[in-house]
Amino acid sequence: MAYENILTEMDDGILVVTLHRPERHNAMTHQMRVDLLDCARRAESDDAIRAIVFTGHGEKSFCAGANIPELQERTLPSEMSADATLRKELPTAIERLGKPTVAAINGYCFGAGLEFTLGCTARIASENALMGQPEITLGQIPGSGGTQRLYRFVGLGWAMQLVLTGEPVNATTASSIGLVTEVMSQDELMPRAKTLARLLGSRAPLTFASGRDAVLRSTETDLLNGIDYERKLYALCMATEDSKEGLAAYAEKRDPIYKGR
Repeated sequence: MAYENILTEMDDGILVVTLHRPERHNAMTHQMRVDLLDCARRAESDDAIRAIVFTGHGEKSFCAGANIPELQERTLPSEMSADATLRKELPTAIERLGKPTVAAINGYCFGAGLEFTLGCTARIASENALMGQPEITLGQIPGSGGTQRLYRFVGLGWAMQLVLTGEPVNATTASSIGLVTEVMSQDELMPRAKTLARLLGSRAPLTFASGRDAVLRSTETDLLNGIDYERKLYALCMATEDSKEGLAAYAEKRDPIYKGR
């Protein structure tokens, strides 16, 4: 896969996607969003790819946020356009992708960059990571789902503080509030991200999607309706060939071979 603003590399079934605008700390442009969406959709249909790791070029920045020159051109009419729709849809497309995604957050992860990671299955960070939604310091608010997804991970209090102060949090605080699940040294970040992606990618594909969707539904519905939804997905999982393969592999003390059906 060849793109203008991202680099791709295969590593034993894991697609590593690197945001690549080093001269601008990997700031998110419209073209980068187009590249990321196309890359993710191609990966979803490629049987050789089990999971995706997203990271940023270099050690200083995952993504410094939106591209400022593009921000300066936005108007009320532009925010009702297809470009604005893409900004809204990219994190959702990543969130609903048929394959696991891991954000390996190195250094700055601000604004649009953080909103992108909130769509990933898992987020881990290096010790030098700084994460935040600084839009309010520019007289704006997050525009790619940040005001809605942050609450899912960090609760109302921290979502309010991040959005309304614009101040970033370091990796230790991000871990303590649930914004990331693991913190490690820069040298350990990518190896751990690949290991985690490989583990997620080893799960039965239909079961992965069902478990993910059930957890996401828990943020949108009451307990009893959520449990009913879980029950139906569980029943569907039990009817799959992969469920039978998983039980057989356990009984035979071997690794399962899932086929996604």
